[in-house]
Amino acid sequence: MTEPLQIMLGDETVPVKVRRNAQAKRMVLRVCPTTGEVKLTLPKRSSLRQAQKFLAGHLDWIDGQRDKADSVAPLGHGDSVLYLGQPHQIEFTDQSPRKVLAVGGVIRVGGPIDLAPGRLLKWFKASAKAALTDASEAYAGLLDVRFNRVSIGDMKSRWGSCSSRGTLRYNWRLVLAPHDVLRYVAAHEVAHLLEMNHSDRFWAHVARCEPDYQTHRRWLKRHGSDLFAVKL
Repeated sequence: MTEPLQIMLGDETVPVKVRRNAQAKRMVLRVCPTTGEVKLTLPKRSSLRQAQKFLAGHLDWIDGQRDKADSVAPLGHGDSVLYLGQPHQIEFTDQSPRKVLAVGGVIRVGGPIDLAPGRLLKWFKASAKAALTDASEAYAGLLDVRFNRVSIGDMKSRWGSCSSRGTLRYNWRLVLAPHDVLRYVAAHEVAHLLEMNHSDRFWAHVARCEPDYQTHRRWLKRHGSDLFAVKL
């Protein structure tokens, strides 16, 4: 459950999404690197008054993080980006053929430069869909469940979701992460087809699919904000 709060940064009123987590031991403050959205996780017994006081003590930090979010530039020629966990340099060739190839640590995007970012994004999404569909099918077979379809989105703060109708939706940026991390997220969402919660039974299903899921989960928590900052 989320509870609304607000802070003032100069003359701007900024909403804060507050979420309570029974497992949290302390308050955790995050600013989305792409949208500047402010989120605060509270332990179960913390009050909103305590949350407001905590936020008041971190206004300068929040302001600085939101400024960084505003300054994130789209990827372009010569930039470096992860692909399946490995750094690659982007090259907009401005030449035919009009396709994308990842070879020797370089992602070459053919065709006119003005269309290259869109072509690169389409390629990332197609790569993500292929890998995540493959993983989802494998884990659905293992857990003896069925899903309706896989879709790829551009969510700003979520890696995946599972609807009550069996649609698995994934963030295209997962293709930037190591392959095992991508497959962990697929295991996570497929497990929701059995348990629409995060109970012990849910995590047992995830472990059946990915016994080392905690390692992959830690990687995503550690590096996820960097991946969310990638935009085209």
